[in-house]
Amino acid sequence: MRQCTATAEVPFAELLIAILAGQKRVLGEDFDYAPDTARCELGLWHEGGHAAFVWDWKQHKPEEGLWARWVTEGPMRFESLTWCGITDGPDGDEACTLYRHHAREHSWNVRDPEFEAFRRRVLAEHAGLLARLTRKPD
Repeated sequence: MRQCTATAEVPFAELLIAILAGQKRVLGEDFDYAPDTARCELGLWHEGGHAAFVWDWKQHKPEEGLWARWVTEGPMRFESLTWCGITDGPDGDEACTLYRHHAREHSWNVRDPEFEAFRRRVLAEHAGLLARLTRKPD
């Protein structure tokens, strides 16, 4: 299933308040990884609002992550949500990277259309090299 392509700007002040409310202390360099925009990580045609992972609590709350949630014509809110926990992905013990009780498909079934387009372009541009690299020895 394709990934939802809804995006929204992440309001920095509100993100900072949500992070400080959850872990009390943040270093300046921690914000090198704070997103400016969020892109919905749910499958296309999901129910309810959009959602994007924005902050890793690391050791503070390893069972949760901070998620941005929004609707198209509404403000963004931040919620600390428990990870999905389902681990029956196609590679055996791969865990779903979405939050618990998310809408529709698990993360391993959701394909980013931009990444897929990039993958197809690389394969097309380097088809000869890939064929040589994967050819069985004579």
